[in-house]
Amino acid sequence: VCLCEGLGNMTLFDKAQALKFPKFVEINFDHCSDLEELPGSICSLTSLERLSVTNCHLIQKLPDDLGRLSSLRLLRLSACPSLSMLPSSICSLQQLEFLDISLCMSLKDLPMEFDQLSKLKMLDMNECSGLKMLPKALAKLRSLKRVICDEHTEQQWLAIKASAMPNLTVDVVEERFNLDWLDD
Repeated sequence: VCLCEGLGNMTLFDKAQALKFPKFVEINFDHCSDLEELPGSICSLTSLERLSVTNCHLIQKLPDDLGRLSSLRLLRLSACPSLSMLPSSICSLQQLEFLDISLCMSLKDLPMEFDQLSKLKMLDMNECSGLKMLPKALAKLRSLKRVICDEHTEQQWLAIKASAMPNLTVDVVEERFNLDWLDD
């Protein structure tokens, strides 16, 4: 689903439809200009391995039972600036290897149970300016090999690396997107 309007008013999957498509492995929502919330019924697609929600500027909420996507290996939530929180059920995604929350400026914190993402290898949290403090539980992510962050969280990641994760690669990316020009 790409560059679509009208999706915000549409039910994507009811339970009966989800049963008709039991083997979906990938769904991409990109530039869906009026999508404010992913439908909870998407969580019935338990074979889903990759879910991308990118450039959906109005999306504010993810389904509370996102953790039911037991096969999910990649979750990309990039450039969703209105997304204010991740549901705690995200920590139940035992197969998740890659999480991209870059450019989600309204995210204020990560769930405290984040250390339950035992297979997470890569976390892209570049330009998440709303995240001020990282949970201490991140130091328990033994599979985490690479973090992409910005200068706002760099020191926290370097402290985690020094204390508990010496093999972690921390890539700091310069800010690409800002609205400072609006203040002029």
